[in-house]
Amino acid sequence: MEYTFEEGQFIKFLQYYSQYYMPAHKIAENKFGDTILPRGKGQNEFEMYALDEICHSCKAFMEGGVPYTPKTTDAIWYKKVEGNFFIFLIEFKGDYLCRNSSKCSLVDLADSLRIKNENYNHIFDSELKTVNWLLKKYSDKMLNGLASKPLETVTLAIPLIYEEYLKKNPEVEKIDIRKFLSDSRIVYRVVSLAENYTSNRERTRSRSYRCSNIIPSSCRKYSQIKHDKETVSSYESSLKTYHRRYEKAGIVYSAGFVDNTAFNNFIENYLK
Repeated sequence: MEYTFEEGQFIKFLQYYSQYYMPAHKIAENKFGDTILPRGKGQNEFEMYALDEICHSCKAFMEGGVPYTPKTTDAIWYKKVEGNFFIFLIEFKGDYLCRNSSKCSLVDLADSLRIKNENYNHIFDSELKTVNWLLKKYSDKMLNGLASKPLETVTLAIPLIYEEYLKKNPEVEKIDIRKFLSDSRIVYRVVSLAENYTSNRERTRSRSYRCSNIIPSSCRKYSQIKHDKETVSSYESSLKTYHRRYEKAGIVYSAGFVDNTAFNNFIENYLK
């Protein structure tokens, strides 16, 4: 495969962090060493760069000895197809994105407390006031994190990592990294748990999970009054809105989702 000068320099930039070049299943491990990707029969052995780990190794994100690392995707990879240079940003999330935002749970809690407060002579006025205040301030951490990762990866993390790389390697001929990223086709994929998936550990405990489509009436009512779709939407549905914005803005070429059980097929069809 022939690469342009800029593409070759970008690849050399990634190769500088060879200690973070590792199998997909390893990158997808949580802090306990459990991976969300199926193993066996050579599955998910494809190696990519662990972008989160690269980011955490950089001094560019330290201030006064305190890290302030941006939200980055777990992995990064590249491939050139028919003259187009693709950069793949992969996020591994050990959760079920088919479930509703936790904001709905808080709405339902507030409604339940309201009913109890009316039945018990308003003895929970103070608590209800606090819950309603929290609801106004509430922002779903998981949704916000997944939504911001491709944006911060492209606009903040990679450019700053590259600047630090140049300082450590003054002999390298610099490229305009922001323009290069803009000219490349960036593909963002969130890899989450399939709806009918249970890990080996959970199977031994006879546990399983199914996403429920049942939305409490309190959340539907709140959504109508506040014009807040988040309380009646799954994480995947809410994230699709962000993805469409990024695609229209040209920040990413394509954004979407892959079940953890199907990621090995994604590797075979798109990454290799």
